[in-house]
Amino acid sequence: MIIEILKALAERIEVVQTLSLNKNNYIKRTDEKGIYVETESSMEKFRRGEKTSSLELISYEFIQQAWQEFSSKRVASKEDFVRTRGRTSFIMSFFAKLPFVKVVENGQKTAISLIEFKTDDLPNEQIHKVKTFLEEIIEGTYHPERLSEQLEGNEYRIKSRARQDLRLLGFLDKNQHQNEELINKYIKSSNKIELLREQILHKQYFRIALETLDLLEDHTPNEKKRALIELGKLIVRNSLGDNLMVDSVAKERSTNLLKWLQYVNLINEEYTPNIQVNTLKEHHMVNTSIREKLLYIMNNYVSAKAQPFGGNALGSYVRNAVPKEFQKLPFLNDKYVVTGSVGQGNWASVPWIAIMNKEITTSTQRGYYIVYLFSEDMSRLYLTLAQGVTETTKEEMLKRKQEIRDHVEMRASVKKDNDLYLGESSKAKGYALSTAAYIEYQKDEMPSERELVEDLESMISYYERYIDHSESQDNAEDVLPEVEVAAVEFRNDSEMVDHIHTFISTKGFYYERRDINNLYLSLKTKPFVILSGISGTGKTKIVQLFAESLGATADNGQFALIPVRPDWSDGSDLIGYRDIKGEFQAGPFTKVLIEANKLENRDKPYFVLLDEMNLARVEYYFSDLLSVMESRDHKDGELVSAPVVEETEVGRLLMRDNLFIIGTVNMDETTHPFSPKVLDRANTIEYNEVVLDHFGFLSKDSAAEPLSVSNKQVAGRFLNLKDAYFEHEDLVKKVTRLLVEVNSILEPIKAHFGYRVRDEVCFYMIYNDEDQLMSFDEAFDYQLLQKVLPRLTGNDLKTEDALKKLFRFCTSHEWVDEDVETILKEARFSKSARKLSNMIPKIMHDGFTSFWGS
Repeated sequence: MIIEILKALAERIEVVQTLSLNKNNYIKRTDEKGIYVETESSMEKFRRGEKTSSLELISYEFIQQAWQEFSSKRVASKEDFVRTRGRTSFIMSFFAKLPFVKVVENGQKTAISLIEFKTDDLPNEQIHKVKTFLEEIIEGTYHPERLSEQLEGNEYRIKSRARQDLRLLGFLDKNQHQNEELINKYIKSSNKIELLREQILHKQYFRIALETLDLLEDHTPNEKKRALIELGKLIVRNSLGDNLMVDSVAKERSTNLLKWLQYVNLINEEYTPNIQVNTLKEHHMVNTSIREKLLYIMNNYVSAKAQPFGGNALGSYVRNAVPKEFQKLPFLNDKYVVTGSVGQGNWASVPWIAIMNKEITTSTQRGYYIVYLFSEDMSRLYLTLAQGVTETTKEEMLKRKQEIRDHVEMRASVKKDNDLYLGESSKAKGYALSTAAYIEYQKDEMPSERELVEDLESMISYYERYIDHSESQDNAEDVLPEVEVAAVEFRNDSEMVDHIHTFISTKGFYYERRDINNLYLSLKTKPFVILSGISGTGKTKIVQLFAESLGATADNGQFALIPVRPDWSDGSDLIGYRDIKGEFQAGPFTKVLIEANKLENRDKPYFVLLDEMNLARVEYYFSDLLSVMESRDHKDGELVSAPVVEETEVGRLLMRDNLFIIGTVNMDETTHPFSPKVLDRANTIEYNEVVLDHFGFLSKDSAAEPLSVSNKQVAGRFLNLKDAYFEHEDLVKKVTRLLVEVNSILEPIKAHFGYRVRDEVCFYMIYNDEDQLMSFDEAFDYQLLQKVLPRLTGNDLKTEDALKKLFRFCTSHEWVDEDVETILKEARFSKSARKLSNMIPKIMHDGFTSFWGS
């Protein structure tokens, strides 16, 4: 169908202006043979009698060949058209008129590129899956004028459903704040169809589909649908991989897209747009005032510095208004974050506006990014490709700076010298030293808005080109792992746990799916988990395989097994120490931290397994790490701790959210018990069940490969209950009511728990609820078993009474010695009830009981 789209395009446009020299090609007519083009050169030759006609035929066969050359390259400059040389300038300019092709820079050459998307950018469900809820809100059940009354008691359900619907449409992204705004707007809007219509028109793939349908207005609905399917297979890649969309998925997603466009009345039954599509691009072109805002800063910053820093309007302007203006630019999509700064606490000598690819960095203290730097006297502005100076050594900075200059071709107006001058302050000199490439603007000769935007788009393309180069270098230098690992992005937690469970099972170790759910949720809730159980149940192996399933192995340094020795008495055994020469010798834990803290590794999960961690007293060698773990805070989009170690030899190392610590324990006469301090800070998971006759790994069809994942998919988001409360208020209140009931039972024996346990149980329940990994009761049962019961030990009647009350809480039955199995089968919280049914007879008959001995 591409040739049909090109034919339709030729009939629509009159002039094609070449990309490099801006020369006009006039399309005079088309017929079944091809396009008849007239140029100034051909007209001049015709006037001089050198040609019998001023028109030149460019056949559709020629255009088809050119398209094949372009689509096979996907990004093509003039040299990539081999079989169709001679009319390359026209062909490239003509193809660039297609709604799904854009003009880019390739080195110092002009090129055209297919605009690519992911399957998540297309609707995941048809309208009928969402329509019931829409109509429920639109037509009667919920009325905007009575919304507060209707939301009471139903807000969580309504918001969850709204979030689900908007996600299925591809309207939600990684910006949680914007998502919440859209969800609330969606619920409260009195005209849901108009709101959805507006959102659809803001989605680039929907707009491309509308423009394509408009070009094919004379074709049948089936031909139009086939064109969208072919388009999807051409420019949409799988969100879970890098392969282009297959035919079956393209058919499904294109059908969904057409149904939605019909539902919001953007197309009719013939799939013809109901709007003026020829104005669509103009309607959505961004009218920015970047030039105006940059000049405003330059004209007012010096005088603002003479005023108090706190609450100054210019500070808010740079931090809020300016980034919002940049974010209007269509090429600054969801993967970029824009921030501005005039200093922290005091005026900066050099204010800046940074544009960062979130996959590389979200903080100007590290990594590399695009940044506008203002000179101290505000006479000059530099658009730069620069680096963070705070968390980057000078050696690393200079090395990367030279790499960018050597490996990224840029146009002549972009300078790669060391002549950038911001001022005499140490910050100004540091920023100048970090800069690899720049464009200089004089305040009195500030270029037009269009030129500023074009310069930024070019600099973004250089930035992305270096990212590609850096990744290819990393791949070339890596030692090949034992099994080649494919990088994927799972759509949700349930899909990820499915993969982990399958991987572990096919390795010959049997665990129920719910046990993998639990381990995953426990690590997501807090990156410290204790695994207990009898020897030989595969505690060590499940951690190793869990990590390996996500691409973390000993070979690539993302998994480390550290055997605990009985003689460990302080943190130096894990972290390190200074030897007799005064040199710091890194411990095994610090060696993992070094790798996990490297900028290029911060989006990889790292797993540390402390094997038989209670062979030594945990409080002696692990107390420093427990304290540091509790110091974690949100910083630059990460959860990071205070420094674990800060030594010249290894630098400043933090516990980041990409580090997960799991300890295995055996409880016998050779080991030490845990203190409440340790149990408070971990989920304690028991593995005592063994299925010896599981032979799934021997099946011929049984195979599962490890898949490397981004740490963002594994790490938790919450640190304090306030982070989660307003979005999950109903669930938090429901969980807390149960915890209050449990605490009232435990308070008489001084075994009640505090805010930390409450918060972490709530986090676990929220993560479970988001993808419905388990039922509410099953998930709460795990938390009762893992966060509350391990604390219980005693030898008196009060303890016995508390255990029996907990049994009644779990089962709604009083404790009786007989017929316990029947009660357990019907128990609301059966796992906890079973544990209690082992503990209660111990204290009744032996006079003492403990979670660990039952």
